[in-house]
Order: sequence, then structure tokens, then C-alpha cells
Amino acid sequence: MTAILAMFANDGHTADEALVTRMLARMGSRGGARASVWREGGVVIAISRHEWEFGPGFSGPVLIVQDGDHVIAADASLYYRDDLRRKLAAKGVRPKGQTPSHLILAAYQAFGEKCPEMLEGDFSFVIWDRKLRRVIAARDFMGRRPVFFADLGSTFVIASTIGAILEHPLSSHDLNLVSVAESMAGYVSSSEATCYKSVSRLHAGRTLVREGRASVRTIKHWEAPIFHSGSSLSFDDAAEQLKELLCIATAERLSQSGNSAVWMSGGRDSTAVFAAGKEVIRRSLIGGDLRPVSISYPVGDSGREDEAIQAVASYWNSSVQWLNITDVPLLDMPLERAAQRDEPLVHIFENAYRALATATNKIDAHVALDGVGGDQLFLRSHIQFADLLRTGDFSGLAREWKAAGFQKSGFTTFFQWAVQPVLPTSMLLGAARFRRGRPLQAWLRRRVPEWTSVDFIAQSGLPEYDRVLARRRRGEAVGSTESRWYFTDPFFTSVFRLGADCALEHGVELRSPLYDARIIEFAATRPMSDHFGGREGKRLLRHAMRDLLPAEILAPRAERTGTPQDYAGDALVQALASASSEQFQDSALQSLGLIDIPAFERARMNFLRYGGTNHRLPLLLTLHTELWLRARGLKDRNVVGSVASEISSLSAVDWAPSEPTASDAQEEGTTLFT
Repeated sequence: MTAILAMFANDGHTADEALVTRMLARMGSRGGARASVWREGGVVIAISRHEWEFGPGFSGPVLIVQDGDHVIAADASLYYRDDLRRKLAAKGVRPKGQTPSHLILAAYQAFGEKCPEMLEGDFSFVIWDRKLRRVIAARDFMGRRPVFFADLGSTFVIASTIGAILEHPLSSHDLNLVSVAESMAGYVSSSEATCYKSVSRLHAGRTLVREGRASVRTIKHWEAPIFHSGSSLSFDDAAEQLKELLCIATAERLSQSGNSAVWMSGGRDSTAVFAAGKEVIRRSLIGGDLRPVSISYPVGDSGREDEAIQAVASYWNSSVQWLNITDVPLLDMPLERAAQRDEPLVHIFENAYRALATATNKIDAHVALDGVGGDQLFLRSHIQFADLLRTGDFSGLAREWKAAGFQKSGFTTFFQWAVQPVLPTSMLLGAARFRRGRPLQAWLRRRVPEWTSVDFIAQSGLPEYDRVLARRRRGEAVGSTESRWYFTDPFFTSVFRLGADCALEHGVELRSPLYDARIIEFAATRPMSDHFGGREGKRLLRHAMRDLLPAEILAPRAERTGTPQDYAGDALVQALASASSEQFQDSALQSLGLIDIPAFERARMNFLRYGGTNHRLPLLLTLHTELWLRARGLKDRNVVGSVASEISSLSAVDWAPSEPTASDAQEEGTTLFT
């Protein structure tokens, strides 16, 4: 990946070399081996890149590219390039080179600001149209490559990180307290706001356009499809087509110049990616190897899938690069890590990502594939019950309820999955009258933590139900809305970016074959029954892999594996037990008026006594947010010193990667999907 910087001065004065150097240095983890700066008038475009990214299949042997009136700085790995070349040829445009920068620039010359719609890959870029005085910046819909921007009065700035923009002397360091508060809940606002008032984010799947001195406008260039929209293919034919689509998508993402890794669990998704990759290599006899990199858990641990992982590797005569979970700390130097982060939101598995990337280095690979996309596309929660009830299919509801093993469940479970998801907001709020002031939990929405200051909520406009994360389209099924939610909620793309940043620190580029636009479009046409029937999940994906994976791996499982969520609770218990109420009386969050300490203390003690999942993630994120504020000098670090040292000693066995279900992602508000 690459660090991109672009500055457009309205007064015609270009930034001096020292400032450009400082701003690029703030993005050093994204690339520092080689840099290039292009200047003209009041415009500066700069880029820096790691040495390994100059190889084929990555950004290639160019930095900034100029073609006539057009200048581009790109951070991109493009796929399906032959298809793009055909689209360009149809428009009479021939790229001046074969790197992603040349291809993207040719797409702009052919299609203008609609060019991102023609691209398939992992990308962010900035284009300067000298003739039209137009700036174009864009990100792909998965969003692992960031774009931030700021209008600083006399200068408009675009950069790959918030920190680079903050380095500009005109940039304010004033915090956006609403965004900071949202970090405690795992919110990422659908607005463009960040934790700093002066800096905005370009969301994934969007294009930024600025012409002359006009205001910025953003365009959504990718829209999630309507799911379960109907397909004429039989189940067997659909499985065959899915297999071929996955093989092609994986082939597009394999390293062109060396080994690749798959961060593999024993679940359905990453094993399917590994099998597809090995099949591609077998068919084409291409160079390089594809190796699993996996985490070993102790015997008896609920996260252990060692035997399944080894069975898949042996099936393909491959060896596993193992990591021992006990060697991976939950948090390493938490205050120092917090100081390095540009924003309070953190990937709670960040050290697992770093450890997996380090293990990837040991097999001489810079590309790691993962299974992200499998859960979103091929596994549903029990939300189908709401659709069956909504459409009056009571016999189907009874049949599926029994098949799911819920026949002994009470009304609470039925209400949660069949009734509550379709209730209007007014009824959810109205229920507070009968629930001691507590409204019902809205479907696909995250609660503001109960320890958030009531005064701050009132002053900032942060009520619980004004964050509508997914609206049903006209005629759309409830289950379809849930599927689309995974591709539209900016929290998920933010988590993808944070994980990719951790991998990049160790020279590894993450790629996700299942999160491919062509696979998404195909999966969206398939009926709900392809994904989940009774207790049997991912039916279509498993059937597609029937000739590429061992039968025992594809067989239905009596219970879920690779889910060490209980240990996540144990880890948080240890961290919270080390923090006394007296220590948090001097909280940075409290000094900013964001939390109510007595309410936080009640939630902390309730979690220590009773456990549960409702408060697990927000409690941890609140601790991370507190550390982030203190690392910026807002409070004496010694106040949370014991908390920081305690959570530093915790093992990542307590927060290990897993493949949660849709309901897990909703409850936990987090995802790793490896």
C-alpha cells in the first residue's frame, strides 16, 4: 500500500519541501522506501511507497504519473485488468502503461468522474485535472485503503491518514467529541466526520469531486445489490458457478511474483479460499506457493480448530505456518499504541493481525488472503423468522423454528427474532414506558453505552435511535436488509481498514476473494434457503467446495467451532477488575463530559458479577478511548497505569480471531471474519 498526499492552495503558494516531508513521514507505515513529489502552481501531489510494492501485481514501478493535463497518485491493486482494457478500447482509449496508475488514469480519460465504477480491485487514488482545475479522489467499496480530506481555508488537503493532515499548520487539533463518544459504542458515523473537527473521511465506495474553489461533493459509485432477488439456476448449477467465480477471484488476487498466504481457520470461508487458490495453481501450474498461516489453540479450548486446519492442508499436500495463541499478547504497550493511532477506534484483534502478518513474512509472502465476505454472503442469522411472520407463512415459520432447534425456546426468543425486527421506531421507543425507561433494542442498531453522559447526549444530538444503520428498501425482505447492512454500515469498512493497517506494518497486503463484486452480485440472487436451513449454515458455499475440500470439513457440525468468545469475556473481566472506581474518578472521558462515572461503575461491576455480551465490546472500547485521550496528554497517564499494565499481560487467546455469525456481529458490533 501507499501513502498519498495532495495539497491545492487557493492563493497559489505551494507547500515547502520541509512540510511535505513531515506530512509524508506521518504516513511512514504506509510506505517510506521511495517517494516522489510533483509541483505546479499551488498544487503539490506527493507519494511514498514500500519497495516490495514496485513488483508486478502491486502498484508497480511508478510513483506519480502525468499524462498531458492529468496527474495521478494511486494506491491500488487492480483485478480483472483485461476486462478493464476492453472497456477502455471500446471508448477508444489506450493506457500509456500497464500499472494500476496508468489504467486508472485511462479510465478517467474515458469515463470522467464515473471512472471508479469501471474499476475492480483494492484502491484509493487522487487525480488532478489541470485543464478543468478538478480534483477526483475515490476508494473501492471494501475500503481498506483510506482517504481523508480537509478544507483549511486557503488550502485543500487530501491524505491517506488523519495524522498527515494534522501536520499541516492550518489544521486544527480540536476534537470532535461526538465522534470520540461514538468510538465507545463502535459507531462510525454515516457522516464524513472524524474525531478531529478539521478532518473529514471519504467513505468506502465513494468518489470525491472538487472543481476550482467550489465545495466538495461526494458521489456513491458502488451500491450494494438487493439480496435474494431471484435466480433460475438450480442449487447444483449455482454451486458450480460459485466455485468457478471463487477460483477466478482468488487467481486475480494471488501474488504474481512469489508466495501467497491464506490466514486460515477451520471454518467454511478461509478454507474455501485456500482450496480455490490451490485449485488455480494446480490448473495453471503457475509459480509460487499458497500456504496456510493459522493460529493454534490448546486442546479443549473452544477456539481450537487445529485438526480441521491440518486436514485441509494435508488434503492439498501443504504445510501450515503455525502461530501459538499463547505467544500473542492482547495488548502490547497499550499507551504507546494509543499514542500512535490517529483515532480512538481500535481493532480489538490488532495484535493478532500483526502476529499473522509476521508469520506471513516467514514464508516470504507479501500477499495474505482471508475469508472476509463468507459470513456476509452465505450465512444468515435467524432473521428469516421475521420474514416468515411478516408474510404470513406460519407453517414455514413453525417448520424452520423446529429445524433450528428452538421448539423449547420461550416467547422472548420468538419476540427477539420474529417480532422485534419489524417493529417501527415509535413502538420501540414507546416500550420504554413499560420497561422502566428503557426502550427496546432496535434491529441492526448499536446502543449508546448507558454510561454516556445524559447531558452530553442532550447537547450533542446523540440519542439512541437517530442512527438508522439500515433502512428497508421498498419491497425488500427483512433478511435482505440484513445482508445489505453488512455492505453499507461504515463500521465494517472501518474495521477492515484498521486490520489492513496492522498487516501493512509488517509488509503484508490483505486481499479478500469472497468480497469480490462479481461474487457479491451472484450471491445476492440466491434464495435464503441456499444459505441457512435449520441448523445447517453456508449450504451453497459448502456444496461448491465438495470436490476441493475433505468431506469431514464440509459436513454439518453439531456445534460451532473456533469461537473463543467466552475467553473474550474473561479477558475483559481481568482488565476491569484491575480498575477501581477511584482511578476512573479522574477519567479523561469524564473531564470532557462524555461519561457518567457512577453509571460506568455500575456497568463495570455488573459485568464483573454476571458477565454477558451486551456490555463487553463497549466496555473494552471505552477503555481504549480513555487510553487514547490520555496518550494525548489530556490526563495524567498514571491514573490508568495499572489498567494498562494489566491488559498488557493478557494473551490474545482471550480475543482470538473467529468467524462470528450475523447475530454475533450484531451483538458484538465487531468482526474479523478470517
